[in-house]
Amino acid sequence: MNKKLKKIFSILTLMIAVFPVLTFLTRSIIIILWSLVGIYSFIIRKDKVTLKTDIWFFILPFLALCFSLLYSKNLEDGFSLIVKMIYFIIFPLIFYLNRNFFNKEFISKVLTVFIFSLLLLVLYQFMWVFIDYNLLTQNITMSEISSNGFKSIEEISQSKLEQIKLRRFRNYIIEKSNSHPTYQGLWISFALLILGKKISLYKKRIFKVFGIIVLLLLSIWLFLISARMPFIALLVSLSLSILIFSGLTKKSKIIISVSIPLLFLTLLFFNNPTSIRFKELYNNSFSIPEKKFESDSFNSSNVRNGIYFCDFQLIEENFLSGVGIGDVQDELNNCYNNKIGAKVYTWGDYNSHNQYAFFWLSSGILGIILFVLLLLKLFMTSIKINKSNLFYLLCLTSIVFLSENLLERSDGKIFFFFFSGLFYFNRMMETK
Repeated sequence: MNKKLKKIFSILTLMIAVFPVLTFLTRSIIIILWSLVGIYSFIIRKDKVTLKTDIWFFILPFLALCFSLLYSKNLEDGFSLIVKMIYFIIFPLIFYLNRNFFNKEFISKVLTVFIFSLLLLVLYQFMWVFIDYNLLTQNITMSEISSNGFKSIEEISQSKLEQIKLRRFRNYIIEKSNSHPTYQGLWISFALLILGKKISLYKKRIFKVFGIIVLLLLSIWLFLISARMPFIALLVSLSLSILIFSGLTKKSKIIISVSIPLLFLTLLFFNNPTSIRFKELYNNSFSIPEKKFESDSFNSSNVRNGIYFCDFQLIEENFLSGVGIGDVQDELNNCYNNKIGAKVYTWGDYNSHNQYAFFWLSSGILGIILFVLLLLKLFMTSIKINKSNLFYLLCLTSIVFLSENLLERSDGKIFFFFFSGLFYFNRMMETK
């Protein structure tokens, strides 16, 4: 790769890293240009195209989804989803073809740029929260009262009022940032783990101080947006990384790893945005919406329970082959309408909210096996050669996969495939 081409490829890679602050269209344009430059640089080097086993771990789950089109009735939705998930091939392939380009220093630069872009996004939202503080903290309006199925504020319990105000705040965040709190929570959790390691390596005090300030700001925002699964994933990932990668004594590792979840449980005893969300989850346990439910009875927890009920019902009925990628949403909608009947499921399309269930529903036992094998391969590699960054990414996403279809949305699929490709296909890995 000549110097000019190398510089263009570097800039485009760094531009992808700032995806948290980019529009969806801008992301797509940059990724297309990055892919074309990456392919062109490979062609002019005249290297032989030899796809090693590692790259097939990424490609095969995608091919299983493509194969399921053969027995999908709704081909329009099927092709749409296939196009959305083409990143299964794009990012790993470009990183693989140019794997000798990415060294330790450049990867560190990519992570720094990503964290800085995330900081800008958080500061931007802090600014708007400050500007509209009175609007966000005012008493609930009549429209909010009616939309939640009540006639007057006197009918609403204090806990329900807190839930409505928190929902107002989260919707406000989505409107201002065009990104869901769950995805922001995932990005922040990853940034906190990366930044925590970086701070310990900084030699200059000013860098350490600045790093700690950024870490605190991101932590506060994660707490305010109350993203449940990313929060849980962060705690689990932090505990496991201490046990696996830290040089502490065995006793110290155990004490710290146990202290982390205990501190979290202590947090739940106080009234705050995060505890409100977790209390909602606890209060609803495994209940699902019923046909007779009024609007005020629906919440994110019991609606999700209904979704998982249908996920398991459809997996049980289509255990071997799935229903085909194009028919997943149609089959879920039929289940919501015929086996649950609650009107909340007519307000929009609710996907499987579980990435593992999506693969099983789409392409059956083959699809879920290939997807899990990809994750296991990445996990084993991260532990075997002591790649903590790859471990952070895999640990966080594999947990959040339990509650979100990350790979169907731009915010999730770019995050997962960009960083998994970057950490797995690089110069350091080639020397192993």
